[in-house]
Amino acid sequence: MPATADNLRDLHALHRRAKALRDRLASDPKTLDSRRKTLEARKNALEQARKALMDAKARIKKNEMLLQGQQTRVDDLKVKLNAARKNDEYKAIQNQIAHDLASIGKIETEILEGMMEVDTQTEAFAKLNAEFHKYVSDTETLDREVGARAIDHKEQLIQLEEAILGAEGIIPPDHREQYRRNVKQRKDDAFAAVEDSSCTGCYVSVTPQMVNDLINVDGLVFCKTCGRILYLAEEVHSTTRRNGI
Repeated sequence: MPATADNLRDLHALHRRAKALRDRLASDPKTLDSRRKTLEARKNALEQARKALMDAKARIKKNEMLLQGQQTRVDDLKVKLNAARKNDEYKAIQNQIAHDLASIGKIETEILEGMMEVDTQTEAFAKLNAEFHKYVSDTETLDREVGARAIDHKEQLIQLEEAILGAEGIIPPDHREQYRRNVKQRKDDAFAAVEDSSCTGCYVSVTPQMVNDLINVDGLVFCKTCGRILYLAEEVHSTTRRNGI
């Protein structure tokens, strides 16, 4: 079977499809790996938010205990105030009570602000937690999809490689080594159509003799500039056949 434009075009298409499958087989694990890294980062962020919330609650608890101690102290001072017999002692106790009441007011303010902070952090944590678990679910789904696609793509690739092997029967024996080197180096980009007397791979003009060789199917024709395997573009090939060239 000669290496006609149609045959070379079909072989090129098979190489393109195989390249696309290899790209998908390579890109899917990278996508999944990126998703897992993002998941780990989200997990760390969630743990940091959880710790910040626990710390905020602990600060409130600490202030509540401090407030209770201050109130007990004020109650004790009030008892001592009623029992004071000297004016200096009475005033000293009053000053201490006033100081402790100011401290109580400050602690109560800190507790109130802490509660507001906890409310805000609780809402933010709940949202972050929900987003995280959704991301976990989405990642697990992606993992299953990637695994299923990999099996399917590998099966398709095996079939395509067999089809390519069969289609390579059109390559003339004296050109097979050059063809293999070209395909090994360029993969699906080893081929290029000729349009308007130019190689569509490097856009450099080809000689009239090369076009004539392509029309007459005189073995493989390689671009003298980029080395790609050339074939006539479909519309050019159709025109030459209608004109009987």
